[in-house]
Amino acid sequence: MKTIVYVDGLNLYYATLRGTAFKWLDLYALFQDHVLGAVSRVEKVRYYTAPVKGSSSDDPTSPQRQQRYLRALKAYCGDRIEIVQGAIVRTTPILRLANALSNSSAAKVRVVQLTEKQTDVNLASDLISDAWHGRCEQAVVCSNDRDLVGALFAVRRDHPGIVIGVVAPVRDQRYVSSYLSKHANWHKALSPSHLPRAQLPEMIPGTQLSRPDAWKQSAVAIKQLDTPAFGPTSAA
Repeated sequence: MKTIVYVDGLNLYYATLRGTAFKWLDLYALFQDHVLGAVSRVEKVRYYTAPVKGSSSDDPTSPQRQQRYLRALKAYCGDRIEIVQGAIVRTTPILRLANALSNSSAAKVRVVQLTEKQTDVNLASDLISDAWHGRCEQAVVCSNDRDLVGALFAVRRDHPGIVIGVVAPVRDQRYVSSYLSKHANWHKALSPSHLPRAQLPEMIPGTQLSRPDAWKQSAVAIKQLDTPAFGPTSAA
């Protein structure tokens, strides 16, 4: 099936990649070669993300690593990858405390709040547009965010011939959002065993782009992971 994959980048990162050695991820290979298999022909992976802010990160060099990864992904995968960037907005609202602080009568406190903007609406808009123009036979959404329910419902209602798949970045099938899965033809959890097998080359051919030192992992550790991959799909 002619397939387009829609990846909620921050959902994938915080649910699956953060704290692992597998951030140098080849998103096209991940879905074409491991998650979906031969029954699907991935025409394009749309990757929705937002530039991280050094001033709001635990590591101020995080933005440089992120931008290197995005350049590497595009250089290696070419037109098979489309990167759609939103924004992260920093605000300092005053919020009510859930529990009073000891030795304090304050009921409210000012906090730093980082909010991702545009990602959900960009993904939802492209999903509906691609369905409307007949650009795919199968739409695969990699997210576990229930904010996308409306878009899945609209495509299922108005384009019933399009197969909808949900690949949730969770480690257990039980935690796939029921709000999303009930509007999909099939759903599955993203297997952690796929991540080490779908890594970009250490050095991207024809470029000076290489995996950041902070992201490097042992090749031996990768070879030791020998869990069987998923089949093409699993029915909802």
